[in-house]
Amino acid sequence: MEKVKYKKSLCVFCGSKNGNNLIYKKAAKELGTYLAKNKIRLVYGGGSLGLMGELASSVNRNKGDILGVIPKHLLQIEGINKNHGEIIITDDMHTRKKTMYNNSDAFLCLPGGIGTLEEVSETITWFQLNISRKPIFFLNINGYWDKFRVLVEDIVSAEFASKDLLNYFTFFESLEALVPSLLSSLEIDSKE
Repeated sequence: MEKVKYKKSLCVFCGSKNGNNLIYKKAAKELGTYLAKNKIRLVYGGGSLGLMGELASSVNRNKGDILGVIPKHLLQIEGINKNHGEIIITDDMHTRKKTMYNNSDAFLCLPGGIGTLEEVSETITWFQLNISRKPIFFLNINGYWDKFRVLVEDIVSAEFASKDLLNYFTFFESLEALVPSLLSSLEIDSKE
C-alpha cells in the first residue's frame, strides 16, 4: 500500500476544554475533517481533552495525519491521544512550542484558554521579531477573539507596537472564509 503524501502541516492552538457553546466543538470537528480530506497534517498539543481531543479525533476518523506534542507534566492532566498519529513527549512547555513550530508551515488559533493565548501570542512575537514569518490565523468562532483583536488595536494606538502588528495575523469568522487564505499560504491548489 502506498503511503499518502501530506502537502503541508498546520499547527492548531486550541483549548483543552470545550467551552460553554457547542459551536466551538462543532468547529473543531469540521476543521479536523477538512484537514484530513485535504491532506494537511495536523500539529497540535497532543492532548485528548476539549477542543484538542475533538480536533485530533476528527482528523483521525477521516484518516488524516497527526503530530501531537505534549510535555511530560501534562500527560496526567490532558491525557494523550495514543491512537492518533505520532506523539512527541517533551521535557517542558518551551520545547513543546519549539517542536510544534519546527514541524509546521502555518498556525491557526481556535478558541481556548490562557495556554492557547500564550502560544499564539508567542508566535505573533516571533513574527514581530522576524524570528519567523509563517502565516498566523485566528478562527474567530462566535466572536471569541473579538476582545483580543481590540486589545491589539489598543496596543497599537497607545504606540506600544507599530501598525504593522495588525498585519501579522488574520481573523476569520468561519472555516469557509478561512479556507482560501489557508490554502494560499500553504501553497496548495484547491483543485488538487
